[in-house]
Amino acid sequence: MEKLEKLLMDYNLQHIDDLIVSPWSKQYCRTPFPLYWQKVYDIMEKIDRKLKVFEIGCGQGDVTTIFCYLGFHSVCSFEKVPQLAENAKRRIENLFDRKDIIIQEEYPNPKYGLCDVLVLVNCAYKDLADSKQSYKELMMNYYSSAGEPKYFIMEAIDSSYTKEDDEFPEYIRLSRVDVEEMFPIAKIQSWPTYVYPQNLKSKTLYLIEKK
Repeated sequence: MEKLEKLLMDYNLQHIDDLIVSPWSKQYCRTPFPLYWQKVYDIMEKIDRKLKVFEIGCGQGDVTTIFCYLGFHSVCSFEKVPQLAENAKRRIENLFDRKDIIIQEEYPNPKYGLCDVLVLVNCAYKDLADSKQSYKELMMNYYSSAGEPKYFIMEAIDSSYTKEDDEFPEYIRLSRVDVEEMFPIAKIQSWPTYVYPQNLKSKTLYLIEKK
């Protein structure tokens, strides 16, 4: 993990202009990297490299580098924002000489088929829902559109975060109970990745594994 952290940190420090369109990537200009990134690495390290991976909202590809570094053969990382996708394509090609990973399109996207591992981290889509139920349905739609994959790595704003916040409204904040209701027969593990007030908000990473 430390080798990839250094590789990505050095790249980011050499491409500071990329941060103009994704200021959140500043957290990848120093080590240690964010806890959610470390947990995704730990999870993916234990998964069969032959499994097909979909990543929703890959940004500039900071998490995508994990799949490439670990040697996953089939990866589709979706990013709908053109400049972010362009930067991610350059990054993945420069670091891993792979040109077939970043897809500048929205997800769900049926033409890319189904996957075995679905990854949705460091994303919160408040504009695509207007209630807790519709937000849960949005997450479930991503999962079902991917073919109900064996593994779903999902990070969510945690319901323990109760501060008034227009950027992260109450209806996109999920509790463990919410996630268990969404996946009633799955094996679910979870880890806090951000905790308010030490951080600006509280977030939890879930590993949802189909039994």
